[in-house]
Amino acid sequence: MRREQYKQWFWVLVLVVGCAAAGPWACRSATMPDGLDYADQAEFVYRQGEQALEGGSYIEATNQFNTVRNEYPYSRWAAKASLGIADAYFEQGQYASAVQQYRGFMELYPRHDKVEYAHWRVALAFYEQMPSGFFLLPSPHERDLSSTRDAVRELEIFLRRFEGSEYAEEATEKWREASQSLATHEFEIAEFYYDRDNPQAAANRLRYMLRNYSGLGLDAEALFLLGKAYVDLEQTDRARSVWNDLINVHSTHPRATEAEQRMSQL
Repeated sequence: MRREQYKQWFWVLVLVVGCAAAGPWACRSATMPDGLDYADQAEFVYRQGEQALEGGSYIEATNQFNTVRNEYPYSRWAAKASLGIADAYFEQGQYASAVQQYRGFMELYPRHDKVEYAHWRVALAFYEQMPSGFFLLPSPHERDLSSTRDAVRELEIFLRRFEGSEYAEEATEKWREASQSLATHEFEIAEFYYDRDNPQAAANRLRYMLRNYSGLGLDAEALFLLGKAYVDLEQTDRARSVWNDLINVHSTHPRATEAEQRMSQL
């Protein structure tokens, strides 16, 4: 086992035994052993912050990590402490502060081996700020999905930069979920306009949806409704075109049969 691994286990043992002997708040006032050099002092404080973070004592963890950054800025633990502060904010649900800290870490340490992790946590923080189903209760045109758009953007940036990442599969799933929310939102707005005798506005939203959110499960419904909007606008050639696309690409979808029937009546 390498010296670094011995040291890591040594500090874990020191902190665990010390806290177990003195009670749950021992790490708040743990005394640094005498004779430690600069690097070991930094590591001692960092390990206290790490244990506080794992135990859910986020304010204590942040204090310890800040001590490392401020008093031991030239140690390698300063970078880890910066990341630890970001993680503490994230775990508390303070996502805006977490994003700021993660981005600060990436700017200060662009070559650090945890940059990929920091990028992922930024994207995940935006995803966590998406509105839940409860907030989707207002009518479609009244919903604010700006945070969902932010999540899609950040997840796309992450996937482009770290295509082979260990987080790529989860990032792809979350990107699809967020994108489907936006696609559904656009489709519902189109329905809202169409039901209120505004086929032009409906067509505009449907074209935008098909251009930006295709392949997410709503294409057949969107093409069918777009064809109806074109019929109402007396643009029968366009209606035939989109319904032909529906029939050719989504031949097994129930809307394909309806499209064939409607075309025969044009």
